[in-house]
Amino acid sequence: MKLSKHLTIDEERRELIDHKLNQTHPLSFAELAILTLLLQEHGGVVDKQTLTDAGWPGRVVAQSSLTQCVSTLRRKLAGHPEVELKTIPRYGYSLCCTQAAPAEVAPSPEPRRPQLNQAQPGRARPRWRWLTLPAVLILVAFLHLSGTLTQITDWVLLMNQPGVAEIEADRMRVGSHPNQVHRVVFEDETAVEQVSPQQFIANWQRADEMLPEVRPQQSYLKQSADFDSIALCADYDGQCRDRQPLNLVRRHDQQPPLDLKWLQETKLRMEQVTYNKILLDRFDGPTEGMLEDVYRADVYYYGDSDNVVRGDLRFSVLYQSDNHGQLLVAACFTDAVNKEISMRYEFSGPFRVQQRTVDGKAVKRFLIDVDNQNFRRPEQLSEEGAVIYREIQRAVLSKKQMTLHQLYEDDQSGVWSLPLWGETVVWAHRAKLTL
Repeated sequence: MKLSKHLTIDEERRELIDHKLNQTHPLSFAELAILTLLLQEHGGVVDKQTLTDAGWPGRVVAQSSLTQCVSTLRRKLAGHPEVELKTIPRYGYSLCCTQAAPAEVAPSPEPRRPQLNQAQPGRARPRWRWLTLPAVLILVAFLHLSGTLTQITDWVLLMNQPGVAEIEADRMRVGSHPNQVHRVVFEDETAVEQVSPQQFIANWQRADEMLPEVRPQQSYLKQSADFDSIALCADYDGQCRDRQPLNLVRRHDQQPPLDLKWLQETKLRMEQVTYNKILLDRFDGPTEGMLEDVYRADVYYYGDSDNVVRGDLRFSVLYQSDNHGQLLVAACFTDAVNKEISMRYEFSGPFRVQQRTVDGKAVKRFLIDVDNQNFRRPEQLSEEGAVIYREIQRAVLSKKQMTLHQLYEDDQSGVWSLPLWGETVVWAHRAKLTL
C-alpha cells in the first residue's frame, strides 16, 4: 500500500518502508490498523472512537492509548513533510499526503484594461463609492468613542488565542492510591510527544509515606514542549477536600527522581514563611455587593538537584458582571537554598471571559488587559531560580494582554493554567467573598 512517493506500507509484514532513507519501521497491530484507516479516509477526519475501535477491537482501553499510538506514528513519519498526521481538536485525526506539485503553466496574458483616467463609454462612475470612506470613518469614530470598538477588539483577540483542545480522562496509581487523571492538551501543542500518566510519575518514590491514607484522588496533567506540570488533589469526593493540593513542574525532556516524603518535609519547612499577600483594596471603583474569588496555591519546580523552587501564588477574580471584571495575580518565588530571598511578580487588569465545553468539562478562558505589572528580582539567584526568572522575562513581561484558563472549579477549589513555567496547571484553594 503506497503512502507517498517514498513511503509504502507492507500489511503482511506489518512494516512501514522508507525508500528515501532506506529504513524499515515495524508497526504494531494498532499502528497498522489506525494508519490504514486514516489512509483510506485520506484528507478526511476520523473520530477518536472509530480509531480506537480499529486499533483495539473488542477491548476497553484508555484514551491515552490512542494519543500514544499517534505520537509513535508521527515519529516514524518524521523526515517526510509531505505526510502530515493532523490532530483535529475535540474530534479526531486526519492524514494528509501532499502530492507532487503540478507542472507550471505559463500564465495567460492579462486582458488590456482601460487606464484609470480614461472613462469607458456608456458607463458612469457610481457616486456612492466616494461616500464609502467618510461613512466608514464616522462608524469607526463612533465605535471608538462609545467603547464598543475596544470590546470588539478584545473579543477577537480572545477568540484567536490558543485554547484547550482536549481534556482526556485516564487513570494511574500513585503508590497504592488510584488516581483519576485529566490530560490537558492545548491547540498549539497537539504535536508534542506525550507520555502516559503512569510513565510521567514513574520516578516518584515513597508516595505511600507522603500519603498514608488511601482516599480517592484526581489530578490534571499538562505536557508541553518546554515544561510539564501536574496538579494533584489527594482527597476528592466530587469536590477537592485537600487544603494543599500538590502542584509540581519539571522540564519536558527530563524525568528526575522525586522522593515525595523528602518533598513533604521540604514543603513544610519552606511554607513556614509566606511572602505573598494580595492587597484587596487595589481594585479601583465601587465593589460593594460584588463577588470575589480568592485563590491560593503553592507550586514546586524540581530537577536533578536537591534544590526546589517554590512559587507562592495568590490571585483574586472580582466579577463585575457575568463575563467581565478585574483580576490580580501575585507570585513570590523562593528556593531551598535562598529561602530568605524572594522574587516577586505581579500583574493586574480588567478581563473578559468566554466559557465553552471541552470533552464534557466547562472551561473558562480569561483575556486580561494588563494595566499594572511589577517584577522584583533578588540580588542572588540559584540555577533553579534562574529558570523561572528567564521564563517571566521572556514570555510574560513583554505582554500587554494575557490569557488564563480555568479548567475546573468547585466550592472550595479551582484548577487553572497560569503563565509561570510556560503554561502551568495549578490546583488552588478557593475562598468566595461578597464585598
